[in-house]
Parts: sequence; C-alpha cells; structure tokens
Amino acid sequence: MTKLIASRQVACGSGESGHHVAPAAILIDGSRIREVRPLSAAGFEDELAAWGAELGTTASSFGDRLITPAFVNPHTHLSLGFLRGFAEREVLEGNMVRQLYFEIESRLEPEDVLAFSRMGAYESLLQGVGLVWDHYYHGAAIVEALCDTGLSGVVAPTLQDISGPGMAQSRQQIAATLEIVGSADLGERGIFAALGPHATDTASGELWREAAEIAESHTLPIHAHLAQSIEEYRFSVQRRGATPLRWLASLGVLERVPRWVFAHCLFASRPELALLDPDRVLLIFCPHSQLVFAFPADPASFSAAGLSWAVATDCSPSNDSMNLQKELRYVAGQRSMGTTWSSDYRRFLAEGAQRDAESTWSTRGEHFGRAADLAEPERLLDRVWRIPGEGHPAFRAGVLEERALANLLVWDLEHPAFWPERPGLNALAMGDTTQAIHAMYVAGRLIGEAGDFHRSLLESDDYRRSLEQATKRRRALL
Repeated sequence: MTKLIASRQVACGSGESGHHVAPAAILIDGSRIREVRPLSAAGFEDELAAWGAELGTTASSFGDRLITPAFVNPHTHLSLGFLRGFAEREVLEGNMVRQLYFEIESRLEPEDVLAFSRMGAYESLLQGVGLVWDHYYHGAAIVEALCDTGLSGVVAPTLQDISGPGMAQSRQQIAATLEIVGSADLGERGIFAALGPHATDTASGELWREAAEIAESHTLPIHAHLAQSIEEYRFSVQRRGATPLRWLASLGVLERVPRWVFAHCLFASRPELALLDPDRVLLIFCPHSQLVFAFPADPASFSAAGLSWAVATDCSPSNDSMNLQKELRYVAGQRSMGTTWSSDYRRFLAEGAQRDAESTWSTRGEHFGRAADLAEPERLLDRVWRIPGEGHPAFRAGVLEERALANLLVWDLEHPAFWPERPGLNALAMGDTTQAIHAMYVAGRLIGEAGDFHRSLLESDDYRRSLEQATKRRRALL
C-alpha cells in the first residue's frame, strides 16, 4: 500500500553531505520509501496534488511541520524496564549485570519478556524511536512485542554457554534467529535478525565461531557486548591469556562477519581498536548507562581509530530513560568535562590562586577545541539517525532516501520546546523535544493518531492491557 506525505520542511541528507530542510514529498511503498521528490516553495500545493493525481492517491500534507527520520537506538534491552529503580547502592558499586540482573533473569518466562518488552517498546515510541537493536533472552517474545506495538527492530536473541541465564537457551535462540531471517512478513514489518553472543566471558570460542559462521552464510550482523566490565577483562586475561578484543581476533572471526555492532568497549585500548576493520565495525556509546554500571567510554578514541560510532540508551534500569536526546546532550558536554578533572582545576580548588584559575580556563579552551566536532548538531543527529541506520546489511534507516525504511517523525515547530528556532535541527540535537511529536510512521505505518500522538497511545486499549499485564507479572516476579 502506498502513501504520499509532504511538508514544506523535510530534513534530507546527512551529516556527511549536510542536512538540508526544504519542501518535499515522500512516497512510501509498504515499509520502505520509494521516492523523495523536492517541491518548490511557491508551487508546493499544486505540485503535491499533481503527483497524488498521477499516483491515484490522496496526498497528506503536514504544512510547515518538520519531517525527519525517526531515531534509531542501536543498543537496548527493552524487557529490562521492569527493573527500573530496583538497584541498591551496593549493587551499583559492583557488577550490576552479574549481581542483580542474572539472578532475576534466570526466572524469566517468555510471557514475562513479552509483557515487559511491550512496555519498553511503548516507551521507545513515545521518545521518537522508530527502530531498536534489542539483545535479550527469549527472542521470539521480543519479536511478538514489536509486532504488537508497531516498533521496528533488529532482534539479537542472547547466546550464552559459559555463564548467564541463557545457557540452556542457546540452541533455541539460534533457531529463533533463523526464524526471523526466514520471515518475509517480519521484514515487511521492519523486524530483522542479528546474532547475539552476549560477551566474551559468557560465550565460548565455539559459540562465537558458530555465530560468525551463521552470520557469514546469512549475511547477518553480530550484535554483542565487548570489554564492558573489569570482570570480563580479568576473565579473558587470566583464563585465556589475552584481552577480550585480542581473544576475539585470535578466533579468526573478525574478518568473516559482514557487520559487527559492539556495545561499550570500555576496556579496549587504542592499539586494540586498530585491529578492527572500519568497514565492518560499528561501536555503540551508551553514556548515561555507563555512568551507572561502570564509567563512560571515550568516544574520541573510537574516532581516532577511524571507527564509526553511534549513541544508544542501553536498558532503562541502568539509565532510567530511553530518551536518545538526553544522550546526545551528554556527548556534546564532553567538550568541557575533562576540565573538571584537570590538574589545573584541582590546584585551584585546593589553593584558590588566580594563576590556577587562568590556567584552568586555558585548559578548558584546549578541551573545547579538541572536541568541538562532538557538539556539532548535524554530527550528533547522525549518531542516532544515519550511522546506526547503516548497521544491518539488509536495510537502511535513519535517512529519508529511496529504499530506506519508512520510519519518520513529524514535529510541531510551534510547540514551546522548539521556540523560537526554525527549522529546528539544533533543537533536535540539543533539546528535549519529543513532547512536540505530531505524528509518527514506523515501517510505513502510522503509529497512534496524527495530531494526538502521545495521548492516542497512552489511552489506547492496547496500551492499557499491556500496562496491566506487565504490572501483574512484575509483582509476581519480584
């Protein structure tokens, strides 16, 4: 089924070529964009009507509202929202995954994951996210949750065989992965598969090699955690005699997989990052989550190694939010963060001397200049649009271009979150504007009601049922 939508303000292009906002019409065929046609400002209505008549369809004009790609969140665990606010201080000071998650996750049933993932999917949609990369147990339940809510996603059923709640599920989860690959209906819904070995300390070399073989034969990406904790690093060095990344390299799998999507990489040195092929690897930076379970990575080291990197939220219990705009503000803030911990500022705090105040300000200028590109709005938006949207060989997202997945947001620029800026790309990168979403399309389907987006979702019968089921299951589990 085709749809024709248009606006006098459509964000095309990318950070590489430069985003440009101009009148355009977007022809959607099923789940994909068939064509984006520029329109003239003076003849906007007439040209749109003429194209609609040519197609035999009624065009939907959003007037002066801004149309952009929907956000792409390249590392999530939708189901884990049920643990939001559950962590105790002593857990936060240790390994959150092993001390908290694993014990509770070992008791999860597929019905739990379905109920909890629905809630994570709704939260994502309300934050303007059209596509997630979700890595979790009971992959078939995640797929069902995506279908139920309309969210599109890449599902990487978790594979473990050394430790973790998924040890008994690996064969089943590989089968679930291949079922997604074989379903044309899921592809039309914007749902795709990735292989999901959990991490180097929970999956054996044999399992990593098997995942790489399947990824190679079916042209799939591998989505995994890499060097995410000191425990993973110690395990690899002490048991295998190599760091996590060097151990993976020794398996001979890095060159076989079409696309790697690695989350975190906290304990991957610059010489190790040089082992990765920039054409095959996408690294994921999850700032606020890393603040809680460990410490933030240094994405400048990713860029220095010539590697692409995107921004994600990770799961809500280590973040408390699925808002990608919040993550972008953190990235931009890295321009000046280093100043706080500089020796100049430490001396100033201790003694209060003017010379140290002056040198602190000079240090701030050096940091600010070195990291200026981290705060450039177009580059920031690319890290939640185009860059993660290129992570899967089977499709593209995060751009308004021919053959890309038709995931779009329509923004009300008269909302106070945008005032007084127009056309609003800076506000998308540095603001908190999801309350101004006017309409959303995911895989070509309208989500909720245009003009009443948030209320139409939150007051729908589907959402009320999902909330009731998830709440009941959480009470029974915890």
